[in-house]
Amino acid sequence: MKTIATVTLVAAALGCAPALAQQMTPFNQGWYFGAGIGQGHLGVSGQDLVGQDATVDNTETTYTIRTGWRIHQFFAIEVGYYDLGKYAFHSAVGNIDGQAKAKSVGASLVGILPMNQFDLYGRIGYARTELKVNASAPLHTTPLNEKDHQNETIYGVGGRWNFSRNWGVFAEWFKNDKIKVDSYVGGIDFRF
Repeated sequence: MKTIATVTLVAAALGCAPALAQQMTPFNQGWYFGAGIGQGHLGVSGQDLVGQDATVDNTETTYTIRTGWRIHQFFAIEVGYYDLGKYAFHSAVGNIDGQAKAKSVGASLVGILPMNQFDLYGRIGYARTELKVNASAPLHTTPLNEKDHQNETIYGVGGRWNFSRNWGVFAEWFKNDKIKVDSYVGGIDFRF
């Protein structure tokens, strides 16, 4: 009787092993491509940008397009383009109106914690960011058009639900540290 129970238990375990292994290892090594859209929040006050009595639209639409190589179950290398938004500002002193637009290209090392169909991840990397400022005032005939480039750190955390072998949806927070933009995006990834 004991032998029959042992054989039945072993047969059941062997029958479940492929399904259990598939459920526990959704990891797909290789290339992926993703895109997301969300909101950027500028961490700069109007006073910081254009002086006293200034207002700034601190929230704007942001998006990202990225591609990466998942080199290991726990790591990926990723490059991405980030449009961080267009932020309008107005200063009562001098009646200055304008906008600041930020965009960035960066590379990140992504650490991944896989949990069945879900991945939690964090990123840290380097970004080259361009900030364009256009402003005009009634007393000045020539509008101000300035462009500045920053080398900065980009970092963030997120989660991804892999709802099929090739497709996943993600939600992520990331920050560009020098220009002080926090971005909250949601999007979709496709794995090759």
